Amino acid sequence: MPFKVLFHKQNHIMQNQTESIANSNEKPKWIYSSGYSLLAFSLILFVIVDYFGARKDGENFTVFFIHYFLALGFAGILLYTRNLGLRKSWHKTRIHQTTILLNLFLISAYALNRQLPVFEDSTDWLCVFLLLTSATTLSYRFFNALPGWINLIQQVILGCAIMLYSYFSIYVTNVYIIGSIGVLAIGVGAHIFVPIFLLIGAIALIYNSSYKKHSYYWIGLGCVLVLAATVFFMLEWNSRVSAMDRKANQSVLNSEAEFPVWVDISQSINNDWITERILKSNLVYTVSNEHFQWELFPSGATWDESKKHDPLVFLSSLTSKSALSDETRIKILQALTDSRHRAQERLWRGDNLTTSYIVSDVDIYPDLRLAYTEKYLNIKNNSTHRGWWGATEEAICTFQLPEGSVVTSLSLWINGKEEKSILTSKQKANKAYTTIVGKEARDPSVLHWQEGNTVSVRIFPCTQKEERKFKIGITSPLPEADGKVVYRNITFRGPNPEKAKETIRLRFIGEPVNLTIPTEFTKNNKGEYFLEHHYDPDLALTFSAVPVRNNQFSFDGYSYSMAPYKPTFQAVQFSKLFLDINNSWSQTETAEARQLVNNREVYVYLDNEFIKLGSDNWEDITTDLRKRNFSLFPFHRIKDAAQSLVISKGKELSPHLRDFKESLFAQRVSGYFSANNKIKLYNLKGGVSTYVSSFRELRGLEFAEGDITGLKTLLQNNQFPMAEESDAQIVLHDSQMMIQKTKADSSLKDNAPDHLARLFAYNDIMRKVGANYFKDDYINKELVNEASTAYVVSPVSSLIVLETKEDYERFGIQDKDKSLHNASKQSSGAVPEPHEWALIILFAMLVLYTSIRRYKLNVQ
Repeated sequence: MPFKVLFHKQNHIMQNQTESIANSNEKPKWIYSSGYSLLAFSLILFVIVDYFGARKDGENFTVFFIHYFLALGFAGILLYTRNLGLRKSWHKTRIHQTTILLNLFLISAYALNRQLPVFEDSTDWLCVFLLLTSATTLSYRFFNALPGWINLIQQVILGCAIMLYSYFSIYVTNVYIIGSIGVLAIGVGAHIFVPIFLLIGAIALIYNSSYKKHSYYWIGLGCVLVLAATVFFMLEWNSRVSAMDRKANQSVLNSEAEFPVWVDISQSINNDWITERILKSNLVYTVSNEHFQWELFPSGATWDESKKHDPLVFLSSLTSKSALSDETRIKILQALTDSRHRAQERLWRGDNLTTSYIVSDVDIYPDLRLAYTEKYLNIKNNSTHRGWWGATEEAICTFQLPEGSVVTSLSLWINGKEEKSILTSKQKANKAYTTIVGKEARDPSVLHWQEGNTVSVRIFPCTQKEERKFKIGITSPLPEADGKVVYRNITFRGPNPEKAKETIRLRFIGEPVNLTIPTEFTKNNKGEYFLEHHYDPDLALTFSAVPVRNNQFSFDGYSYSMAPYKPTFQAVQFSKLFLDINNSWSQTETAEARQLVNNREVYVYLDNEFIKLGSDNWEDITTDLRKRNFSLFPFHRIKDAAQSLVISKGKELSPHLRDFKESLFAQRVSGYFSANNKIKLYNLKGGVSTYVSSFRELRGLEFAEGDITGLKTLLQNNQFPMAEESDAQIVLHDSQMMIQKTKADSSLKDNAPDHLARLFAYNDIMRKVGANYFKDDYINKELVNEASTAYVVSPVSSLIVLETKEDYERFGIQDKDKSLHNASKQSSGAVPEPHEWALIILFAMLVLYTSIRRYKLNVQ
């Protein structure tokens, strides 16, 4: 039958239903009004608690009982009006009241699930699906009054609902016996039967509201759509799992492979939501065992993300599960997703922690292109567990630092008092923290350097009694491009800051030119900018680059000064170009790179060997390489480094060097760079991979960056920027600045902050670590001593706060006498404001007067 005929015929039938049926569905109206009011209140309460409240706390059932009594209250109304019964509840005159009751119990069941989890947290799509199916079943009361095309949509969605309720009913079959026993506990256990009653209710709606056979076709279409989507997902799941397992199993055939097998898998798989679910199965997503049951103990691997229930993942896991180990899948996730923070090893749980307040106190030096940021964070424990052990948690924050930045201070508030950190070797700090937290459970905090311009901070314990406060100080060179200097907010991952407020104070040490700042900032009479708002990780401001003033900071017999940097070019005629291609390259960029050949040999790295590109294979190979998620170029395989240039582009989401530190690749590249070999690399604007950035920071590369036009100019002029660093000079490339170290001249006055010495020391340490980073013995006393003097966190040094002096003595941690200590606002080298000068002069006169008076009294 044609669709239009079918449509109009059904619409005509629905509009000609007897008035008696319509009236019977509306009596009495106050029952529906009560039901809708209770349902709306229950839903709003659920959403509010879900958004603002604690999760899975185990002992506090107060919120659940509110939902439960709302449902029981409506059941009481139906009993009172004689509309509730084993048979009468499903009759067409009462089914819509029963539907309201079932949805009240559905909300109550999910509220109970927070405390006694049968289902893990529902994925976003499942939450939307549940709301849509519930809204559809509730809308069937108005079925006869709605247009025919809406009726068709209702029937399709009802078919989808039947499949969803059938899945839930089967999923909880192994808990039916426990639920039956739980019925004795004031009926709480009956919640396990809510899915099967929803299924019965949906079937009753079909029976009571469909008057012709063709209605069943649309309901059947809904069922088929769900089945088709599920089958498609399962087939795609099985295909991808098989491909990953096949790569892993066939890796033994490649005896020349330098990387672990997870690297090859990470490069080639589709990086989308399906792959993410495969990799997170059993780590995050519930999977089945052979008895169609969920795993009681999902995984022993460390992954800091709440467990989720996705029916598509659960059903797919019935037919196929990846043979890759949890550790391998975590490595792939770290390489492909922005979730490396979640894989950090934990000593205590931290899933009830949130960031409640942030204060960012920033000093900016426009004429030095430098900033010092102190970030204060309040960590709140939202748990309602009783007892010390159940409520104590560990906070871990991973800060993403601007390029070239270094952490120069850490403080932890203990018993309401700020306790500053001590800088020591990474091994000592780690041993002290793990011993105290793991065995003694007392107050420490530790901060470690990590690759990719990140640091991790650990704070313990975080309890319900009070919010834990800590402070981290970051010294940052500010990037300059096209005459503009940019300052960006310091971002972090850790206890959720989604609802946190942030107060920002900006203080310019010197006058910024052409300042562009968000309009929400207000300026006080001291010239400071203030803003209080919800935490915005994307906040940024810019100002024009100005000439660098004469500056100097002296310490320990040396002076440090900042100066503009203009690279010196070396003459070099490149005979070989190596293209480091991945999916961050556009087709236009590979086409433009083709124009650079000009009698040069061009190579790419594919299948463990260099392949020469020519007109016969260019398109095929570059197209294939642009499908790769990332690339790890084998610098050590370049034999003629002097006449070779690597052209690269990438993104932050790529493996870190430490991820494959034990591999054959690490051994070979370490040996290559240890021989003082340096690779010339030109990075196309648009992104630098963490892999390349790490080698750049470790001074293994002679690095230049720009667009294709800039690259053409270098090749035409046969030149390339020189690496001009030594024991007396380091370069801050992004700021286009350099810091020079000279013997101190006592005749010159200091007028610059101590951050110059700190930045110099950090970059000098990175230069000296170099290729030794892959060796276990790269941490030595000389480097730790340099870090301790300047008080900078680096690969060899960490900051730690312990509770007592005895704790420091026990682990052999002591503050170095002659050092810069923790950076602070007072040591920033700021020039006082006029009113501050007046206070200083008055204070000096008071001190002088007091000294003279005491002297006269002593003489008398």
